[in-house]
Amino acid sequence: MTDEHFDNYLLYQLAMASHVVSSQFHAELEKSGIKPVAWRILYCLWSKPDMRLTELARHVLYKQPRVTKQIAQLEMDGLITKTVKPDDRRNVYLRLTTKGQNIIYPLIQKSAKHETQILSVLSKTDQAKFRKTLSRLIAGLPE
Repeated sequence: MTDEHFDNYLLYQLAMASHVVSSQFHAELEKSGIKPVAWRILYCLWSKPDMRLTELARHVLYKQPRVTKQIAQLEMDGLITKTVKPDDRRNVYLRLTTKGQNIIYPLIQKSAKHETQILSVLSKTDQAKFRKTLSRLIAGLPE
């Protein structure tokens, strides 16, 4: 495989972009004492409170047993709470605590700044096209 082929191989390009971009932000998370898996969970629960575990696992891109283990740790750390609704006892719903919100909010601001920095190499028009193209690609793929 030549470098030219490798550089034009979609899976390599996506993986490399994800690795570079994620590594930069993971350094910020490390300063805050938050692991990447915890960040994904906390961010999802900030975005959509009262999410069910199965839905959360799908959004954070991890299998449910790993998410369950991380949820237990985040609950022990006082960052999330679990509730069972009287009309839906089969499902556990997850929500950030005030402590969790206080930890995640500054990280959300840093992530937005990081995203802006990453996308700054593209014009506003190209940024919109890039996001639209990624969304179309993701929507068109089977889970």
